[in-house]
Amino acid sequence: MLLLLHNALLVLDPSLGVVPGWLLVEEGLITRIGLGEEAPPEGVPLLDCKGDYLAPGLIDLHLHGAVGRDAMEASEQAFGAILRAHARGGATTAVLTTVAATLPEMLAVLCMAESWPGGRGMARLAGIHLEGPWFSPKRRGAHDPSQLRDPWQSEISTLLEHAQVIRRVTLAPELPGAYDAIRTFREAGIGVSAGHSDAIEEEALAGFAAGITQVTHLHNAMSSLRKTDPPRRGLAEAALDEKGILCELIADGIHVPPSLLREALETKGWEHLALVSDATAGCGLAEGSGFRLGDLDCVVQGKAAWTGEGIGRCLAGSTAPLFGGIRIMVEQAGATISEAVAMASLLPARSLGMEKELGSLQIGKDADLIRFTPNWEIKDVWIGGEDVKADI
Repeated sequence: MLLLLHNALLVLDPSLGVVPGWLLVEEGLITRIGLGEEAPPEGVPLLDCKGDYLAPGLIDLHLHGAVGRDAMEASEQAFGAILRAHARGGATTAVLTTVAATLPEMLAVLCMAESWPGGRGMARLAGIHLEGPWFSPKRRGAHDPSQLRDPWQSEISTLLEHAQVIRRVTLAPELPGAYDAIRTFREAGIGVSAGHSDAIEEEALAGFAAGITQVTHLHNAMSSLRKTDPPRRGLAEAALDEKGILCELIADGIHVPPSLLREALETKGWEHLALVSDATAGCGLAEGSGFRLGDLDCVVQGKAAWTGEGIGRCLAGSTAPLFGGIRIMVEQAGATISEAVAMASLLPARSLGMEKELGSLQIGKDADLIRFTPNWEIKDVWIGGEDVKADI
């Protein structure tokens, strides 16, 4: 396939910003980039981007479901529906995410990922994120309390038989056995995040020292400042202070208020923030629709997903695709477009160790691309140079 995308605003690395130009795609790769007034090659099929933004495809590190389907179904139909829906929303690569569940349920998802054939019009499956079940009951969020447990080495050993598809695990570092578990996962080449945790700062820092490199959805389902005597900081403050820790952010306008989005950007800088959707099966469903998250009943209300009623009511992931987070970071947190795009593409690619192939507009990288208007409308999505919308 040969395609020249011209008359575009190229969203480059934040050090370069947004620059008018064109981009040549050959055999699924970016092979040439022209900036400014540089003339494009002749005799090549053209697509006029009409002054729209052209950015790298987005990479969603934390994604449970969409259109009523959940990764925990562990079926080709569910995986396909989820990856197809999010590809249309601009996520060209995704890490499907589990909930706190039984060991057989977790293994079923891992086995499905191992046999996953992929398909046209679907986001690339980069692997599985095991979110739990090693959580603090105090910070469980929308996870079944009956499935929470400490990290047992016997269970971890069984899971590691499928290490090739486990990209990351989330656990609470203060749990008994957590530090040994962190080291075990890291030795197997698996990233570890702290999350759903009630850790005090000292416990969080010990987890970082043991090998934790990320935190899962900053400010959600994690400890923060305790009004004790003396006051004690929690996981949120420790993650913001620790330079080497990558912080996930759910920038859907609901999970984290604009003031905390701005604080995270000012404190960490774009280089240490990764936007995620944390989308659940309610993503793409109409207001009032019900769905399941693990064994919990949930409902879409007010552009969010919720579980429970009264004091038991809590957020059950997001209903917004990852692309919406870029707009919110620009309009509400003060990020530049190139910074916000990098937080949803380059930073996730680095987290996955895939930055040589994905995550930015550079010669030699895969032609995973999105085109969107100044009014934040996605016009086109390409995966490996193939038009996603043509396959839907």
